[in-house]
Amino acid sequence: MENLWIIFIFIYSFLKGSREGMKKAALRKSSSSEILFFYTLIGFILTIPFSKDAFSLEPIYIFYVFLKSAVVCTAWIFAFIAIDKMSVSLYGITDLSRMVFSTLLGVIVLGESFTLQKAIGVILVIAGLMLANLKKTSSGTKEITLPVLIAVLLNCFLNAVSGTMDKVLMKYMLSSQLQFWFMLFTTVIYGAILLIKREKISIKTLKTNYWVPLMSISLIIGDRLLFEANKSPLSEVTVMTVIKQSSVIVTVLTGWLVFKEKHILYKMMCTLIVLSGIFIALI
Repeated sequence: MENLWIIFIFIYSFLKGSREGMKKAALRKSSSSEILFFYTLIGFILTIPFSKDAFSLEPIYIFYVFLKSAVVCTAWIFAFIAIDKMSVSLYGITDLSRMVFSTLLGVIVLGESFTLQKAIGVILVIAGLMLANLKKTSSGTKEITLPVLIAVLLNCFLNAVSGTMDKVLMKYMLSSQLQFWFMLFTTVIYGAILLIKREKISIKTLKTNYWVPLMSISLIIGDRLLFEANKSPLSEVTVMTVIKQSSVIVTVLTGWLVFKEKHILYKMMCTLIVLSGIFIALI
């Protein structure tokens, strides 16, 4: 099927949206450093049975995967800082700003087209984000502070860089090769951070923090589908970025149904504005 990559991206988006709620739940029991290390360690272990061709990859491309891993590790650290300080639903909406960065990188770096429909789509996404941030809490303060907003934007920018790198790297390697080295390097980086910080690890607590292995399984399945979508010569970063924004539906619903967050109708309105931008960009 020529457009199978579109289905892959929709499934990836659903899994990504569900992970935001898992992160929030996991942080109730464990620190972000613990979660990130064991999250990636379990993910790496899961990739091993499917990585028989990993060591046939040329060293230069292994180095490029290391660079991607460093970018993603930094992005995830900012993501955990942000989601620990804000509601799941608002984080999901604000996280959509990565679309702007990814679209610009797709056009500037990869030379993809920037049509009128895509421009309107980006404008609607930005409008939805701005409206979401205007909503105030019951105490009269904005739900998101400037430092948290900066953390979200840095996460979005770095993830956009990673997404652009995926499209380039998948021209030279298999998805299993990329996933093996990516998970290995992220595990090593987070392990090094734990050692440098000398942070105490509570194995007893981690054993009962079931969200961590669930996040790992979701990550491995989602990333494999994402890499396969990038492998398709028909896929474009700009279009994939637009489709990925559908993850906000899962995130907002998780905030409402699981975390009992408020102002959900307002946030859903902002989400619909964003999704209308997705629809227009895909026309």
